[in-house]
Amino acid sequence: MKHFLAVATFLLVACSQETPPLSTTGGALDNFFAAAPEGPSVTVLEARKNPVAGSELVLRGRVKDFVRGRAAFSVIDPSLIACSDEGDPMEGACETPWDYCCVPSEERAAASAMVELRNEQGVIKESAQGFRGLDHLDTVVARGTVELDANGNLTLVARSLSFTKNVPTK
Repeated sequence: MKHFLAVATFLLVACSQETPPLSTTGGALDNFFAAAPEGPSVTVLEARKNPVAGSELVLRGRVKDFVRGRAAFSVIDPSLIACSDEGDPMEGACETPWDYCCVPSEERAAASAMVELRNEQGVIKESAQGFRGLDHLDTVVARGTVELDANGNLTLVARSLSFTKNVPTK
């Protein structure tokens, strides 16, 4: 069994564009993990309608991009169709379906937000990708405080995080 897992891991790495995330626990991010969502949530599009800096929010979205080496990632509204979802007009045309290349860039920007996990020193210097198996297109529910930049971009400074794994529809 041990050899089978080693071969399977090798094949996954050799056949993919990017190294698969490791399932990690026991680090600084464990303090943020919630086994289940904490309360009713709003989607990214709902949260972006009238965001209030400093307000408490439970945000739901799909993981789009990770910030390398940091506990931060962007989420996108679950209503948008990823390039691997059923109904994608460009089925099979996208090697990285989490980039939503089949959705116009203005629509992606309007339906996106950042999620950051911070400690006293700022954003934790540990990758969120792979945390307990977290990966692109997983659905995240995060509770935290809203921050807005000068351009109105929304960042959720999360205190808790739960997620469900993406199950491709194709």
